[in-house]
Amino acid sequence: MHFINPFKGLRPTKKFVSSVVIPSTDHLSDSIITDHKKNNPWSFLNVLNPKINKNLNEKDLYLMAKKKFELMKNESILKKETTKSFYIYKISSKIHSQIGIIGIANLSAYDNLHIRGHEEIYHDRAQERSRQMMNLNAQIGPIYVIYQDNDELNMIINSQILLEPLYNFNALDGYNHSLWLINNNEITSKISEIFNKINKVYIADGHHRIEAMLQLSSYKKHQNPNHSGNESYNYTMISAFPQNQTQILDYNRLIKDLYGYSDEDFLKQVKKKFIVNKELTSYKPKKSKTFGMYLNNCWYSIELKDDIKQHNLFHINNLDINFLHYYLLEPILGIGDSRYDKRIDFLAGFKGLKELEKIVNSGNASVGFSLYPTQIEDVISFADKKLTMPPKSTWFEPKPLDGLVCYDFE
Repeated sequence: MHFINPFKGLRPTKKFVSSVVIPSTDHLSDSIITDHKKNNPWSFLNVLNPKINKNLNEKDLYLMAKKKFELMKNESILKKETTKSFYIYKISSKIHSQIGIIGIANLSAYDNLHIRGHEEIYHDRAQERSRQMMNLNAQIGPIYVIYQDNDELNMIINSQILLEPLYNFNALDGYNHSLWLINNNEITSKISEIFNKINKVYIADGHHRIEAMLQLSSYKKHQNPNHSGNESYNYTMISAFPQNQTQILDYNRLIKDLYGYSDEDFLKQVKKKFIVNKELTSYKPKKSKTFGMYLNNCWYSIELKDDIKQHNLFHINNLDINFLHYYLLEPILGIGDSRYDKRIDFLAGFKGLKELEKIVNSGNASVGFSLYPTQIEDVISFADKKLTMPPKSTWFEPKPLDGLVCYDFE
């Protein structure tokens, strides 16, 4: 049995692709979302985020989304492949490029640890995604996974991208997206065999999606007296990229207040554990165990003192996020569990340090911290040890688009 397989994807026609697909809404302001929905009636924002007034309840919203999705299929905005296929997917900008493969993975591979995660699940979010997929009877966006680089697979990918792509366009996320179709049985079988040799993939982004799919699969299994294990709901769509091409950005922190300290007293407390230097410009850490701190219109570099660096109470302290939490955010600023503490906010690295400054200067936060990005080796290490990282530890950039290829369960 192959744990990653080709499938009959449901995808936009070339004419509509750029107006149908959507990036993570983290990239989009409310005004961009509103304008895009208005100017692109076939956008998946009108399916996944159909709310047009505050009086609609959840049942009405789901009904509206279902009708829109069915209309997109009936009007041939979306068409289903006639043969089982893999898709080569390239995302690129002037400074970064990554090329991977879209296919479907057997959900049993998650239980068997061929698919490994590193992030804790919020069950309410997973349930919401599960209801959404159940309503559409389809998975609109892939789970982003990474795999260890493989020369044999690289050769196949490199030979295929010499051909004309199905799509090549710029999306709202600022990246160029290209897609190639592979439906040759010999090649698709070879790709599945290679992934069996690779043996495992790691979830980069999509922990809630895979949990949602597990819930949906379990429900459909119990509803089907003739369940065989081969039904479409036993699989989930993934977009797999090689480890050496993935990019993780910093995930920065904003704290709403100084826990009663004045600026001066707060700095005195920080200096007990950290070496603090004032910087002339914004400070982006260039190595682990160092942080930037923006306070009262000033940037500081702060670095854990040597005696603290050597004092690892337990191995998970080796993550920068944990060092910052255990030696500053919790003991000095009183931040508890960052999953629930309302005094902490998170800022993805693609928004830049100017955005961090803007938030602090506006008074919506009292201090901001810039972090060195979590390394891919840490992600793999945590996943292999069946450990979960703290919330908002990684921001993988770029992310696969929603709606470029869909996986329906019909």
